[in-house]
Amino acid sequence: MYKDTSILVVDDNRQVLELVNHVLAQVGYHISFIPKGQFLFRRLSSQKFDLILLDINLPGISGFELLKQIKSDPTYKALPVIIISAEEEDETLAKCFDLGASDYIKKPIHHEILKARVQSVISASRFHQNEIHQQKQEALRARMKMLSSQMNPHFIFNSLSSIQEFVLANETEKVLNYLSEFAGLMRQNLENSMLPHITLSKELRFLDTYLKLERTRFNNVFDYEVCVNIDTPENIMIPPMLMQPYLENAIIHGLRKSTRSGRLVLKVWETEKSIYCSIKDNGIGRALSSAISENHHHSIAMSNIEARLELLNMEFGVNVFSVAIEDLEEENEPAGTQVTLCFPNDLH
Repeated sequence: MYKDTSILVVDDNRQVLELVNHVLAQVGYHISFIPKGQFLFRRLSSQKFDLILLDINLPGISGFELLKQIKSDPTYKALPVIIISAEEEDETLAKCFDLGASDYIKKPIHHEILKARVQSVISASRFHQNEIHQQKQEALRARMKMLSSQMNPHFIFNSLSSIQEFVLANETEKVLNYLSEFAGLMRQNLENSMLPHITLSKELRFLDTYLKLERTRFNNVFDYEVCVNIDTPENIMIPPMLMQPYLENAIIHGLRKSTRSGRLVLKVWETEKSIYCSIKDNGIGRALSSAISENHHHSIAMSNIEARLELLNMEFGVNVFSVAIEDLEEENEPAGTQVTLCFPNDLH
């Protein structure tokens, strides 16, 4: 229970140091000491502690001043502090708690009281930290769920416009096929957005339907290919809607504006710890697309995916979700864009 718990004792009384070490080290706590307050923050910056036992009457900087500094520093504000002192006047106790102390132990120190209060303060602190962590995680998941459910409204509007065009042209079979695929895609999007993770195979089915609809909507100006080099994609869990915004971007800003026959290739493969997704198009490239764009604002879809990647990294670890974008060239001319996504393969 205590093997990973470190306590820093700030006291210049050798007898107190020996007693604290004898009582607390015996039950498994890691104990460190400093005799003067001016060494405190240097020590805190070099080692992580779970609790500080702080004497009020220190040489130089007083315990009151140190406690005030600890609680005013955002880095150490949440670090619990138990005050140790021979004083027991109401005014002294009130000042300690007003400054943010978690508890108070009177000298001479009783062994069982020391153990009980240290355990109580550390347990309360960890419970509070876990509660804060859970609240942050819930807030992150709620925001990610909101972002993942926001399929670009332009896609929905333009899909309905395409259906209208098919109706006006009396292309009944095309209307029925497109409506069926479109309804299925919207249902998949709604279902997937309610979950933090879905199987890779389910996401790939969603993307295949999406690409089929986009190809139809743009009168087959591009062909696409999905290459999956993973034996069991049904056993791999990933966050939904990570690849779709980049596919959409490749189609709208690259392939749609190109005069050559368009080609879009989605490749998915696995390494020991990661999943890689490569989205490669032979469109006009980012520089030319930006130059001829009617407006230069950052698209909602791309802003959303960037925010989601940032939130996912906050939840799972820095840079475990990453994206790299490469401008392709042939004979010094733009030849398209390649986006490579990377994320963990052990999400649950």
